[in-house]
Amino acid sequence: MRVLVTGASGFVGRWLSRALRDKGHEAVDGGAGLDVTDHRALREALDKAEPDAVAHLAAVAFGPDAGADPAQAFRVTVGGTVNLLEAARSMPRPPVILISGSSDVYGTPAPADLPLTEGMPLRPVKPYALSKAAQESIALAYGARHGLRVVVTRSFNHAGPGQRPVFVIPALAERVAAVARGATDQVPAGNLDVRRDVTDVRDVADAYVRLLESLHAGSAGETGLVLNVCSGRSVPIRWLLEELCRVAGVEPKVRIDPALVRSDDAAEIRGDASAIERLIGWRATTPLETTLADIWHATASAGGR
Repeated sequence: MRVLVTGASGFVGRWLSRALRDKGHEAVDGGAGLDVTDHRALREALDKAEPDAVAHLAAVAFGPDAGADPAQAFRVTVGGTVNLLEAARSMPRPPVILISGSSDVYGTPAPADLPLTEGMPLRPVKPYALSKAAQESIALAYGARHGLRVVVTRSFNHAGPGQRPVFVIPALAERVAAVARGATDQVPAGNLDVRRDVTDVRDVADAYVRLLESLHAGSAGETGLVLNVCSGRSVPIRWLLEELCRVAGVEPKVRIDPALVRSDDAAEIRGDASAIERLIGWRATTPLETTLADIWHATASAGGR
């Protein structure tokens, strides 16, 4: 397949492009700085690439960024998706499309809601979740109305080397690196006892490749699929920090920083990955110990920034 990847320079985009090439596909990034809010530029990129498939990752991908500027989040995440779907449906040979969505559309689950399945009601509250719910709805509507072969993922937390330190695991890795360098003997942290479903980004990329392959081959069944991409298990943030410290060989003091504590954090978020496993045989296989060790070594080799 020739696959156009929007957001190819981002965290998941880089790993997805690598995974596509490793499996013999061609990954096309549409040119440096492709702006999905520019309908004409996006249409030109599609016309030039003539892709068999599109992996649409471009979005405002960090919750606080979306909260700081909701209008921009909707312009990029929702408006960019409309531009893509409009351009795709007008092509002589429309590509299959994967929309990278988020488990945040489920909102803050109660313990009785777990594990979260695709049939759970959506309860988005914050701007990021609202933008992803709107993106998902638009993608499914376009698929149904125009016969586009579309799959939407509800991807849970994922991590790996190269992720921005605004996210919790690389942020913890940088704080542990500061201890390893001797800059401090403390690691500030937030809610350590909440549990999250975390998947290695390389497993997530593999899921996306397999979904695109299945859609392109026509073996994914009905169009308009919505699928969780998750490990199906949860771990406490405290365990993630302890494992990073173990790999780094340090035993710092852990200091709870009120500025990092979120009062609305769910006690646990955990997904059900049985639907995607039934469809394409995918499951998360990379041990979190491996993920965290790789993140640590990447952070340490970069000097902890």
